[in-house]
Amino acid sequence: MQVISATNIITAPAKYRSPLRYPGGKQKAISRIAAMLPPRAREYREPMVGGGSVYLYARSISLSESYWINDRFPELTVFWQIVQQRAMCESLQKDLHALRNKLKTAREIKKFFLKAREEEPKDSYQIALLFFFFNRVTFSGTTRAGGFSSAASVHRFTASSIDRLAQLPEALDGTRITNVDCLEVIEAPGRDVFIFLDPPYYTASKLYGRNGSLHQFDHEKLARSLSKTKHRFLITYDDCDEIRKLYDGATIKKCNVREWQLQYGMNNCNSENTSKIGSELFISNY
Repeated sequence: MQVISATNIITAPAKYRSPLRYPGGKQKAISRIAAMLPPRAREYREPMVGGGSVYLYARSISLSESYWINDRFPELTVFWQIVQQRAMCESLQKDLHALRNKLKTAREIKKFFLKAREEEPKDSYQIALLFFFFNRVTFSGTTRAGGFSSAASVHRFTASSIDRLAQLPEALDGTRITNVDCLEVIEAPGRDVFIFLDPPYYTASKLYGRNGSLHQFDHEKLARSLSKTKHRFLITYDDCDEIRKLYDGATIKKCNVREWQLQYGMNNCNSENTSKIGSELFISNY
């Protein structure tokens, strides 16, 4: 196992930027991740796309000829599928602005949040609308898995955050968007494929999915799948003994492991503590 320090490379501003707040999101780390990406690939895949910051950067620099993004969180997948369609995205912006103008105070937003959280959306469009709303008004963007945040409802559910949706139809044009097991994306055949993976943190809990259920992730199964792939891959992980053991060369040969630091925008889903610096790992097979 090779362990070296990741350098901080400054990159040009990306054309596209995620409109979502997401647990473990990598927007603040784009310059670090950009330095680790291959210069080109025929196909880019992201089996756990989450907030999409890395995908949107890859799309900004035209890293690949084709793109496939996936996530096991159904509501998140529906959101990406809806904003991919220009007419739907424009309608979503209009309705979100109307909702924001209707809910004037944090108290009114909380009342709507509590009511909407207990109801089942009537269709995919409503799922996408509520997903974005929940993402902007909860602690750390944890949607239904987190609690309502008065501060976020005022400072994060803004007109400018809604306006950022306008770029997404172009950014997602032609991209395949699925809601399948991540191993299906990893193990699908292809030529000159690059896979970026940002799995759930090994040492955190209850951050992903409607009720935190998607955090129950099989890290060992992922490592076994990657040990067999012929595709290039780059993983970001929280630095802990369990992950180091999985990628120490016994499971995956010729793995490069690089230490780096990330300033987290969230600590957990129950409080709004100040952000902190965390130890992370880059793991790649190239």
